[in-house]
Amino acid sequence: MTDEKIKFSFEFYDCSGKYCLSTWDEDQVRRSLGILKDINTKSFNELVNQRSTYHFYQTDWSKCTERGFPDKRVSTLPSFHFSLVGVNNKKARVYGAYQAGIFYIVWFDLEHIIWPTEKRNTH
Repeated sequence: MTDEKIKFSFEFYDCSGKYCLSTWDEDQVRRSLGILKDINTKSFNELVNQRSTYHFYQTDWSKCTERGFPDKRVSTLPSFHFSLVGVNNKKARVYGAYQAGIFYIVWFDLEHIIWPTEKRNTH
């Protein structure tokens, strides 16, 4: 199953708050959809192997400003996030859960708020 191409689902998409794609400007949405289309050609294993490009990692909620997804049904699945490379200076992220070839998109984080990281190489 991990060699199948990723399929996206919006079954658990949370458009009620600050992590909704509809709050982004037109260019950011267009770029994001292009990146999602590209990622849709990858498998789970390819994303894991190309971590440095897509920053595809399992979500460690203890390091996040959020403590899990609002819908408890998706909270029982392994949660992951990846970068929308080329959107908002590499800050933009997609958060969701992965199971059986399907990535359930929950949040679009434009400002990298959910899992803030220290800036590197800022001398």
